Amino acid sequence: MKKALITIGSTREYIDPVRYISNESSGRQGMALIKSLLKYNYKIICLHGYIQVKQIVSKNVKYIFTSSAKEMLKEAKKYKSVDLGIFNAAVGDYKVEKYSKVKIKKNNGLSLKLINNPDVLKSMSTGKNKPKITVGFAYETDNVLQNAKKKLLSKNCDFIVLNYPTPKNKIFNTNYNNGILIGRSGASLKIGSVSKTIFADKIAVSYTHLTLPTIYSV
Repeated sequence: MKKALITIGSTREYIDPVRYISNESSGRQGMALIKSLLKYNYKIICLHGYIQVKQIVSKNVKYIFTSSAKEMLKEAKKYKSVDLGIFNAAVGDYKVEKYSKVKIKKNNGLSLKLINNPDVLKSMSTGKNKPKITVGFAYETDNVLQNAKKKLLSKNCDFIVLNYPTPKNKIFNTNYNNGILIGRSGASLKIGSVSKTIFADKIAVSYTHLTLPTIYSV
């Protein structure tokens, strides 16, 4: 049985004991991907942040909660040379330089200095624990193809899933996704705006069989 490592949901970077920096990721797409992988007989390790969907119960899925980018990377590094790594989680890019152990009192404004978080995808795709196949995700709002291709190369991925919003589909915290799967060869599969279940099934066929069934020039 092949082994897959997948990250899903959102992370939180705490400012003080009650406030944090996060995003709108619900984990819906990630859970749909798990469902698709089970069809291909994968044993799955799921590192999840905060999610708003029910976990799929299966003897072939192990769930591990990771609150922050640092925690997620620490756990991910425990799994060496898995067959497939899917990095779907919306991991926070920044954290506060100085965390306050006590609640910050309301005052006339507040300035926070943010510093870079560890890059989970890049650390895993370029390090000694690199999965045999690495799939990253890129949510883009401008120059979408250019930015996604740049991320594909800079993160050393085999595939990148470009997600981009439309006037009728904001993607985050909805049941629908919109995007294109891009391979290192430059070939791509345009999936379009569909349910996250269909989206997951379409891309699962591609990275499981190492092929893009429909070729587009992008």
